[in-house]
Amino acid sequence: MRIGIVKHLNARPLTYYFENSSEYDIISENPSVLVELLKAGELDLALISSIECERNKAVLSYSKQVGVCAKNFVRSVLFYRNRNESKLPEFIYTDSGSRASVALLQCLFYLEHKLTLNVIPTKAEEIQLMMKKSEGSHLLFGDHALLHTTSKDYEIIDLASWWNEVTGLYFCFAFWAYPKERPVSDELLLKSLTIGLDNLDKIIQNEMRLPTAIVDRYLRHELHYIPEEKNLKGFDLYIETCKKLNLI
Repeated sequence: MRIGIVKHLNARPLTYYFENSSEYDIISENPSVLVELLKAGELDLALISSIECERNKAVLSYSKQVGVCAKNFVRSVLFYRNRNESKLPEFIYTDSGSRASVALLQCLFYLEHKLTLNVIPTKAEEIQLMMKKSEGSHLLFGDHALLHTTSKDYEIIDLASWWNEVTGLYFCFAFWAYPKERPVSDELLLKSLTIGLDNLDKIIQNEMRLPTAIVDRYLRHELHYIPEEKNLKGFDLYIETCKKLNLI
């Protein structure tokens, strides 16, 4: 079985079992790449951005039993608003790795400001270089956001917190998806998560790039992996808003 694994820390509890089993062939990539491999028939299962599950539901099925979910804080999906800009930015440079995060930012600008936001998909490394020069406003996600340090020129806005403030709901960033003609059982996905959570101490200790206390809080408290009712209602509102903005 060929499985697409998201290479960021937020996915480790979901993917730990697959990564550490000899039964599976693993490809590690950003979700924006994984969805294309899935559609091309090169993968049997992949963890992809939640919006891509809906965008491609003609050819893909997906499970809402588990996923990368947040309540009112996520730490790894961050909007960096340039304080030197006197008004709301006309466009934002967005990390091209996660399409769900980009669409979430567009939805939030619409819900909060009634604005249609223009985005420029950009490699995270290029965004980080621009931010060193205090140029533009930006969106980073995953490990790029977790590990990035910024200057006083930027106001940092957590998108899960912003979504919760605007809607009163929670958010789902990613789900497991698979080709319609080759379904994958929820039992396998739940088994993988259970084993990942059983090994959470090991996952936390293996992360050397951040202080252990931050990793522990991030994986144990700021993220959760079984969607709650407010996550699913938030996902429905997100998809409805994306459709209004012609993002789906």
